[in-house]
Amino acid sequence: MPRSSSSREARASKNKSLVLEARRLGRYMRLNNRPMTRSLGPRIEEEIPVYLGSNERLITPAPVTDPADQYYGSDGFADVEFPDLPSPNVTLLQNSAVQNMAALINRYPREITLIALGPLTNVALLIKMYPAVRDNLKQIFIMGGNRHGVGNTESAAEFNFYSDPESANIVINNFEQSITLLPWETASKEELAIDRTWRFDVLGSADNPVVEILNAVESKVLRETDSWLPCDLLVPMVFANPSLITDQKHYHGDVELYGGLTRGMLVLDYKNEGIGNIGVIDNINKTMVEMILLDLVSLP
Repeated sequence: MPRSSSSREARASKNKSLVLEARRLGRYMRLNNRPMTRSLGPRIEEEIPVYLGSNERLITPAPVTDPADQYYGSDGFADVEFPDLPSPNVTLLQNSAVQNMAALINRYPREITLIALGPLTNVALLIKMYPAVRDNLKQIFIMGGNRHGVGNTESAAEFNFYSDPESANIVINNFEQSITLLPWETASKEELAIDRTWRFDVLGSADNPVVEILNAVESKVLRETDSWLPCDLLVPMVFANPSLITDQKHYHGDVELYGGLTRGMLVLDYKNEGIGNIGVIDNINKTMVEMILLDLVSLP
């Protein structure tokens, strides 16, 4: 049965409230020297819980970075101001992300896939604190690392691995189940870059509350570029739609910790290509990506 216009408006308002609640919570944590948490997925039937993770990498101090070099600003939303932020749900700050992930994974062994889109600190803590997770977690999808030593932070390291090399090392070396990895070289391929005009004039024209918020953020981030690289977005997309992957190879791998020029670099065992639990995505069907995105933003 088609939804009424009032039902669609209520759902849109509900979805936007969830996004803004996530932003308000993230700002609260940032102002209290805590890591930012964001959730852009709409609430369909029930709320998606957002838990507090680690506020620093395993080995401190972290490298000093210039705030001007932070691609999405200090809050992950390009520091764009939204006037109607709800009050934060402070009870979420009283729960540990690692503890709750472990409880869920061990309750449903070999059923849960973990999708990691940032530095792997919480995943490393999860594996070390709750060893049973190594067998009970079905698989991990990761946005991070590099394929051919091409870096976007240092000369040979991708941002997420460089931000906490020890954690990346722990995950790569201690999790023996399937790891699907989208490296920087694939995410930044010229042929996978989406035209900025298509991003805003086609995708961005959708009557969708999440798109509305992302338009405000990405119009600021992308104002000096002609293309859009939806790196993080591609990972959950290939998880939900494996047919998007057009080229993938498997390896054993490790993460360099000691190199003065290569710290944080993913090192793959090229001599034994085809053997190993790390599936490196080398290419994705861009046309299908755009079609799926248009379908997603048209959902009520």
